Amino acid sequence: MEIKLILAGSRPWELWAKYWGLSYLIDGRILFDSFANYRALAWKAKRANVDLDGIESIVISHHHWDHVGGLWPVLERKKGIPVYFPPHANEEVKAKARAAGANVLDAPGIKTLSPNVFVTDEIVMTYADQPMAEHSLALKTDKGLVLVVGCSHPGISTMVEKAGHMFKMPVYGIIGGLHLMESSRDDALRCAQELKAKGVGFVAPTHCTGGDALRAFKKVFGDRYVALKDGQSLSV
Repeated sequence: MEIKLILAGSRPWELWAKYWGLSYLIDGRILFDSFANYRALAWKAKRANVDLDGIESIVISHHHWDHVGGLWPVLERKKGIPVYFPPHANEEVKAKARAAGANVLDAPGIKTLSPNVFVTDEIVMTYADQPMAEHSLALKTDKGLVLVVGCSHPGISTMVEKAGHMFKMPVYGIIGGLHLMESSRDDALRCAQELKAKGVGFVAPTHCTGGDALRAFKKVFGDRYVALKDGQSLSV
C-alpha cells in the first residue's frame, strides 16, 4: 500500500496564513483529510500528480477547520462520494457535507474500505472544553497495523493502544499529526519512548507534532524515523 503526503502545514507562519492541516492519499483512491483550504490542496495535488477527481472515498479524522477546509469543492465535483466522519463529529459540519452532495457515513464501529484498509472506531473526548471525536485509518500489513492519524487529540499512545485492541494486532507504524507541539521536550521524549516500548517500528510525524517532538522522535527511532515531505510517498 502507498501513502502519499499531499501536503502538511504546521509552522507558526503557516497557521497565520491558514496554510495549516494535512492531507494524504492512500493507494491513489482514498483521501484522508482535506487540509485547511482547497486552493492549497489542489495546487499541491497537481504538483504531486494526484488527480482529486479520481478519488473514490474520503475519510475525515475530525471536524476541525484545518482538516475539512478543502473538502467542499471536492464534494461539489464528486457528488455522492462516501465521506467517513466520526459518529460524534460536529453535526453542522456533517450537514454541510450532505448538502454539498456527500454520502456521509458516520455509523459507530470499524468500517472496511478494502480488505486491508479500515476506518477505526472513534475516540470521544473533550478538547479545549468542547466535546469532540476522532478516528483514524488502520492499514493491515504483514508486520502489524499502520495508523494514519489526523491530529491525535486523544493522545497518540491512547490511539495506538485502542487500535491494537480493536484489531487484535500490534501497531507497527504511525503516520500523521501527533499534536505534541505544546508539549515539553521531556514529555515528547517520554511519548516517543513509550511508543517504541509498545512495539511501534517506525514513525512518520507531520502537521501538529511540533519541532521539539520531531527531534525527540528522531532521537528515539533513529533510522526508523521517516521525514515525509509534501508530494512524497511511503510504501507499507
